[in-house]
Amino acid sequence: MQLLKYKISLLLLILVIVAGCGKNNEKVYPNPYAGGRSPLGVKFSEELPAPSQGSAGDKVTFKVTGLLPYKDSIHFFMSEQEAKVVAVTDGTITIIVPAGSSSGSAYVNIGQQVFQSPVFKVIGKVKLDNTFKSGTGADDYINYLLPTSDNRYLMVGAFKQYNSNGVGDPLNGIAMIEKHGQFVPAFQTDSAVYGTGSVSSAVQLPDGKFIIGGFFTRYGRMKDINQLTRINAGGLIDTTTVQIIPTETSSGNAHEDDPNATEKNSFDTVPAFNGGTTGIVQKVLYYNNRVITIGTIYGYLQKFYRNSTKTIRYIDTRRVNSVLATDRDGNLDSTYHYNLATHEGLPGANGSIIDGFLLPGGKLVLAGSFNKFDGIAAGNIVCLDANGNLDPAFRAGTGANDRIYSAKYNAVTRKIIITGNFQSYNGIPCNGIMLLNEDGSPVSTFLPKQFHSGTASHAIQLNNGLIVVAGFFNRYDNYVREGMVIINPDGTLAAGYNNTGKMIGFVYGMQETTSAEGELAVIVYGAITSFDNTRVGNIFRMVIEK
Repeated sequence: MQLLKYKISLLLLILVIVAGCGKNNEKVYPNPYAGGRSPLGVKFSEELPAPSQGSAGDKVTFKVTGLLPYKDSIHFFMSEQEAKVVAVTDGTITIIVPAGSSSGSAYVNIGQQVFQSPVFKVIGKVKLDNTFKSGTGADDYINYLLPTSDNRYLMVGAFKQYNSNGVGDPLNGIAMIEKHGQFVPAFQTDSAVYGTGSVSSAVQLPDGKFIIGGFFTRYGRMKDINQLTRINAGGLIDTTTVQIIPTETSSGNAHEDDPNATEKNSFDTVPAFNGGTTGIVQKVLYYNNRVITIGTIYGYLQKFYRNSTKTIRYIDTRRVNSVLATDRDGNLDSTYHYNLATHEGLPGANGSIIDGFLLPGGKLVLAGSFNKFDGIAAGNIVCLDANGNLDPAFRAGTGANDRIYSAKYNAVTRKIIITGNFQSYNGIPCNGIMLLNEDGSPVSTFLPKQFHSGTASHAIQLNNGLIVVAGFFNRYDNYVREGMVIINPDGTLAAGYNNTGKMIGFVYGMQETTSAEGELAVIVYGAITSFDNTRVGNIFRMVIEK
């Protein structure tokens, strides 16, 4: 999934370059159809309808000319739901907003002709939260939003700016924001992972510090970092002083000249977290003094400073696969998913780990694209016990029959929600989404409907049981839901909760929270350009009313 995010950014860049090529050579010609007659003489006014917003069952009047001769053959649609036409005049049409409709443009159908109307906003139980002060948002994708102990969010990704902050001093993938979206300027990162890096995940330790993981080789002035490091609560990298082999002095002898210089050259300031990995870090987790790193990773790295100089580092390497456990200082935990006899990690997944989370008691659920884990057949999802071994009590059976994009756990409902390309789970048809019990077995009452023209890529279950689903679809069941849908715990469309318009972009995460007024809300983030006909900068919050 991390590679997918990089490819998305590259694709968008290519599209911008291609679109911009040859602009100076373009000639502008007049529209040959300008001023022409509309088909059948029907034409909607550009004015908004009256009222410009309303709920299912409300009467709405659109200004349109030319409909009267066809009043007996008119069909009016909102979100592909046919609306009842109650009046047609030579200058208007009045309809009743149908149930199941969402914000956006509507259209009139007369025979084979279709006439688009202005946008109508459907009022329901979901709305864009204007009390979330993200402003212009982030200028690049956001990978993860971590709730912190002081009621803020640590935001990580590949962005350089957030709501115009970072223009002169780029944020480089990490920022702190208040609960309601305001940027926290006191959080200083010393250029963080610089322009070539990105941060995919973070976890807060009991002392307030953070472990961050991603794709980076430096943080601030500290170089030679391997995808993992620890930062202080204020944003700067956590450092320590270590003894090293002293470098030569001006005379060429490490033990001559100024004794103070020799003493100085015998020590170096280095990152306090002395551990790293090769590959791609998807997520960093923490449980019981153990830092667990998951992803498509292949090795563990640690610097042996006593055998190193300031310019040449001695590095100890160990082969690990998919899962890596360390203590808070980066030292390898050889009691977790590790074979002491061979001094290497267990085989792990024969594919990629895309997502994962911890269950109560320290069990770890991993999901992605693999058919074997530690040499045992697996259907793209497994559970490890508190020691990092496969948990035989996890009842996934044959699992998902294709890739899983996201796997999330709700500690209140004690349910797992997974999404992806799969069409069955343990032999049960499920259309790319499935609700599971803690033991991996499917919830028998969850019967999802069909996603059209795409699939679900991300979902969370809220504490009240509702499920928010995002993806690359334009319908759920027979209802138009472009990019986002809210469903009940049984898989049916949640009545009144699907009034919002189209969402354009890729969702990488969602976080349940509350609005400034104390209402239930969800922060949605990723690589998102617009939601409900409103531009958003890769992050927005929506209110979900009772």
